[in-house]
Amino acid sequence: FSAMDRMMSNMRNSMLEMHRKFDDLSMNPDGHTFSSSSVMTYSKVGDEPPKVFQASAQTRTAPGGVKETRKALKDSESGLEQMAIGHHIQDRAHVIKKSKNCRTGDEEMNQEFINLDENEAQSFDEEWQKEIMKFRPSRTRSSVEAPKSRSINY
Repeated sequence: FSAMDRMMSNMRNSMLEMHRKFDDLSMNPDGHTFSSSSVMTYSKVGDEPPKVFQASAQTRTAPGGVKETRKALKDSESGLEQMAIGHHIQDRAHVIKKSKNCRTGDEEMNQEFINLDENEAQSFDEEWQKEIMKFRPSRTRSSVEAPKSRSINY
């Protein structure tokens, strides 16, 4: 057990160091970064149904303070499923969060506006799409598609 504790401690310290380095990289205004982390656990005792817990987080950054964040969580024991997607430009952001409890059937959707008014959401989303199009591989004008709205499904 002590060897396992040392191994887990070393892994945790390595992950913390990696996150610190990523935070330093993401401060570079001219750089592109991508970070992803996930965890999944599974346990089963006797004839009970298995318990599964999954969580993930992703962050992408591009020059000009453009960033996308994605977070998801699924917990079979509580029945909770959550998802959040955030689009950021500098200090402004639009974050959509959805949650569902599979046991109770309760569903909730929230939108968070950071340094934005709710009535600016559509123009901000269009600006965000325009900004990310700058970083797509170059194509002829006729092959570039119009931005498509995204929907979040479970």
